[in-house]
Amino acid sequence: MDLRFTDRARTLLAEIRAENPSDTLVILVGGGCCENTAPILMKNFRVGRGDRLMGEAEGVGVYASTDVYPLIEGTPSVIDVTDGAGAGSFSLEVRRGVRLTLRPFRGSPAP
Repeated sequence: MDLRFTDRARTLLAEIRAENPSDTLVILVGGGCCENTAPILMKNFRVGRGDRLMGEAEGVGVYASTDVYPLIEGTPSVIDVTDGAGAGSFSLEVRRGVRLTLRPFRGSPAP
């Protein structure tokens, strides 16, 4: 899987990692009812047997759920950060007023 991270995403993950040094941090890209395919950053989440590792940055593994992985497999992708928190999201970054996003890679990732 060709997964890249913008500088902004790497910085955000490093900051959250520093605030949670003893926790396992995981990003899950799933097809859940609430978050759809938005990346969700969680503490101490147990990855399922069928979840597939997409990549890693700043000590945070990124996994795709069993149902989503076939949809994005073979598509170069980028984890980025956008301003504005998702309503009702429980992803760790939303309290900072930002959201992680997953998008197809088209050229160089935006910083």
